Amino acid sequence: MASRSGNKASGKQRTTSNRSRKGKARGAWQVALRPEHQRELFAIGLILLAAITIIFVFTGESGGLGRLYLDLVHTLFGAGIFFVPLTLLVIGIAILWQEQITDASLSGANVLGTVLVLLAMLGLLEVPVHDILLPDRMNEGGGLIGYWLLELLQLAIGRIAAVMVILALGLTGLLLTFNLTVRKLVLGMIERTTAFWRMLWNVPHRSPLPQPTALQRGSSDVLFVPPPQTSVDDIVPTPIAARPTRASLFQRPTPELPSPTAKAAPLPKPPTPTQPEPVQEVVQEPLDGFELSSVRRAWPLPALDLLLERTADGGITDEERRLKARVIEETLASFKVEARVVGVNTGPAVTQFELQPAVGVKVAKILTLERDLALALAAQSIRIEAPIPGKNVVGIEIPNSAIAMVTLREVLDSEEYELHRGRLKLPLGKDVSGTPVIADLTKMPHLLVAGATGSGKSVAINAFLCGLLLKHTPDELKFILIDPKMVEMIVYNHIPHLLSPVVTEVERVVPTLKWATREMERRYKIFAHNACRNIDSYRQLARKRADLEPMPYIVIVIDELADLMMMAADEVETYICRLAQMARATGIHLIIATQRPSVDVITGLIKANFPSRIAFAVTSQVDSRVILDMPGAEHLLGRGDMLYMAADSSKLVRIQGTYVADREVERIVEFWRNAAPPAETNATEAAGHARTVQAATGSNEFKPPAEFLSPAEQDELLPQAIALVSQHQRASASLLQRRLRIGYSKAQQLIDLLEQQGYVGPAEGGRSREVLRRGEPPLSST
Repeated sequence: MASRSGNKASGKQRTTSNRSRKGKARGAWQVALRPEHQRELFAIGLILLAAITIIFVFTGESGGLGRLYLDLVHTLFGAGIFFVPLTLLVIGIAILWQEQITDASLSGANVLGTVLVLLAMLGLLEVPVHDILLPDRMNEGGGLIGYWLLELLQLAIGRIAAVMVILALGLTGLLLTFNLTVRKLVLGMIERTTAFWRMLWNVPHRSPLPQPTALQRGSSDVLFVPPPQTSVDDIVPTPIAARPTRASLFQRPTPELPSPTAKAAPLPKPPTPTQPEPVQEVVQEPLDGFELSSVRRAWPLPALDLLLERTADGGITDEERRLKARVIEETLASFKVEARVVGVNTGPAVTQFELQPAVGVKVAKILTLERDLALALAAQSIRIEAPIPGKNVVGIEIPNSAIAMVTLREVLDSEEYELHRGRLKLPLGKDVSGTPVIADLTKMPHLLVAGATGSGKSVAINAFLCGLLLKHTPDELKFILIDPKMVEMIVYNHIPHLLSPVVTEVERVVPTLKWATREMERRYKIFAHNACRNIDSYRQLARKRADLEPMPYIVIVIDELADLMMMAADEVETYICRLAQMARATGIHLIIATQRPSVDVITGLIKANFPSRIAFAVTSQVDSRVILDMPGAEHLLGRGDMLYMAADSSKLVRIQGTYVADREVERIVEFWRNAAPPAETNATEAAGHARTVQAATGSNEFKPPAEFLSPAEQDELLPQAIALVSQHQRASASLLQRRLRIGYSKAQQLIDLLEQQGYVGPAEGGRSREVLRRGEPPLSST
């Protein structure tokens, strides 16, 4: 009996294991077959069925099963059998044509419309033969479906009304299939018919069409002019509401233009504008400094083959997991804390043990045992997350024996990255469970990165830049890179995404930030003029109107904030905070990094405007509180180990940052350098230099660098500068800035002029410059 019961038990176990295997296999198949694959397989099946039907109907070659299928289709659809493969093709191709696989992309209304069109065709084919249709002639007319459709309608409302209902069904099906309305359909037919006859007969209304084109070219003169009074000048302010595109001029010339005689009168007036003069200055000033081409180029995107292959997964073995879990439980039990490990998550750098305390155990008591657990586990440091957000467990993160590298290709190839709907996706890395973490810079909307030297900040910034360069063309995204250390981002010079060469001189940083602020204000004026709330609504409008200028996103990256705060703290903080507060809607975003997280660098005002922060390993809890407003970063391991605080959550997420090698950066940069014409690269560098000087001088006009200014402009401040340095026997930008009441950038340019003309010596490590000679300034520089 015991053996039989044992056999029965073993048989049940085998049956249960077989079922579990089948269930796992079935679940694995369901996970592997994604919704888009299911949709595409269904579409391919419809297209294949349509092709087989066409072959059977036109060639007559079919086997036994094919003949049964053909007889069935003939009986159901009759002479309308030719519309069956057409309907299947339309539905199949529509499914394959979709860009996004969602429930709303191909709605049930489209499919219903196609079916209604088919039913209407069958009903109309049935009308001529309905009275003479015999049972052995069911394959004629509309078939069985058409017969019963017409028969039921005819019995209910009569023959004529039945035909009208069938026609209405066909029209409704067309509207549903092509997402039209009756009004759009009728207006579209009238417009196209009218345009065709006007083009054919060359009516007189076409003669004044070139005049609005000339007005469009001069529309910048009246872009922000207030609405005029009702007079003959009403034709001039038309660009205020919507500047006419070339397509709109040819589609609807008559309603927008009053008459040929009314337009002939104001022709002499445009050459003599009186009021638009000051407005022209406001509109054209930022355009001179913002070097963007209105012609969109078909840029190729780099392939992921430029990146290194994935590395082998790191972590710990199952035996190590069980051993550490037992050590955790025994250590807590020795301190009279009842808890058990209920789950383990293995990440690239740490392994998280999910600990479930018993009823009545305080979480704070587990937190106090942090050092005791680290001692028992012989770990460098551990981090306790109590509790894990969304779970009733406490997370204990223990470092792995070896840190696994998270490559950029591994993150960009992941399903999480593909499904993420962000516009500027940043590949942050992998969390403690090994899941890729992707963030959208437009939702952050600015990012603060801080950590000690060698903790992985520069590698993370390079990973962010490379991730954006791999997915965005120069028409979609522009960069302003500020690198006072002159080592990290110099490699990105000469790529077409740069608005100017990489800024390495500290004295050029303030003018660059000033230009970004003015560009933000210019974009707000454009949004207000076109009734747009933000850059997303403007870009949608720009796709419909060819007269609107392209407006790419701008990402400003500052690699070392501490160097800038030492030189011009007030100006740098003012411009950074102003951009952080207002630039989100205009598509301008900031990424700021520093290796000195102190309160004089990361001020309270800067922190308040940067809700999204990343903290790498720091040396003390004080530095962690400066960055994150809470401890935790002092327990990080370095080499890319980070804590990420999202803007919409106060909880920290531990991530192993994405690694990108120097060779990968060079390949991506070389690809974009080869893709950009040399003329465009030179123009970008010249425009960047011009923008810096333009922002420094505060002028509305495009000016060359300071050493090539006109004699009148040099004579304005140069004599005073020479007198000051001769009187004080020292020369510095701060001295000229205080005494002459000018900006720092202008004072620095005067110092450069004095050095070029031999009045002062070269810079000596931040000290005042030596005065080499006294004398009168040159009479003229001509």
